[in-house]
Amino acid sequence: LHGLNFWVREKKSSTSELDYLYAFDGKLIPIEVKSGKEGALRSLHNYMDIAPHSLAIRLYAGERHITTIKTDSGKVYYLLSLPYYLVSQLDAYLSWFEKEVTSK
Repeated sequence: LHGLNFWVREKKSSTSELDYLYAFDGKLIPIEVKSGKEGALRSLHNYMDIAPHSLAIRLYAGERHITTIKTDSGKVYYLLSLPYYLVSQLDAYLSWFEKEVTSK
């Protein structure tokens, strides 16, 4: 799998979609792009419930930080929030992020 992809889950009750899936180190990392500092992450939670890993990215207008999140079904995952201007450094930040959360 190369380049950027996206994900859509269609159910009768609701639709979920992610902005991008990014192939990194054998994983498809979900990326949500938010227009401001805040925003609901329901589609991201839905994807992370089925993902075989625990790494996710949010690009937004805030500062860099890592958040531990628990989905409604109980899965714990880690969200790396990055300001938009760092997208060109995504591979380096994903390597750093993976080391940070696996050392916890």
